[in-house]
Amino acid sequence: MLTPRHPTRHLSLTAALVALLLGPGCALFRGPQGTPAPPPGPPTTGTEPLPVQKAPEEVVVAAWAEPKRLPPRGGQTQIVVRAQRRGGKPFEAVEVRIRTSSGTLYSQGKVLLTNDAGRTRDRLTTRRAATITVNAGGAVYRFEVPLRSESEDEAESPRP
Repeated sequence: MLTPRHPTRHLSLTAALVALLLGPGCALFRGPQGTPAPPPGPPTTGTEPLPVQKAPEEVVVAAWAEPKRLPPRGGQTQIVVRAQRRGGKPFEAVEVRIRTSSGTLYSQGKVLLTNDAGRTRDRLTTRRAATITVNAGGAVYRFEVPLRSESEDEAESPRP
């Protein structure tokens, strides 16, 4: 069996070879050539625009939460976005960004793309009511995700 005489030198050579092959970074992680990563900006206030690539034609957007109301102490809901062309046909590959006034989104505000049915989704986790803002191909839509009151929650819970 072959073993290196100097294991630490073998590890150093392996690390040097990996660094040489990857260079300044693997293309899988760098993005397209010639597109430097944007510098980190100041913290967001939640009122900045949601930049997306404008769709080549008008987008008819609808968005909603499933479930539409959260328990009194908050929870999770799916934010569903549907993009259509005029006439009702699904609009696929539309860039979508979602922002919330409260809580966190699974997407962390990154660009999502609609599928062949013209839909995309995200997950909101919050302890308070939230205003959701959606930009789908340049069409902006807002809606509320309220919390149920304690009395509504008791009325909806199954009784033994």
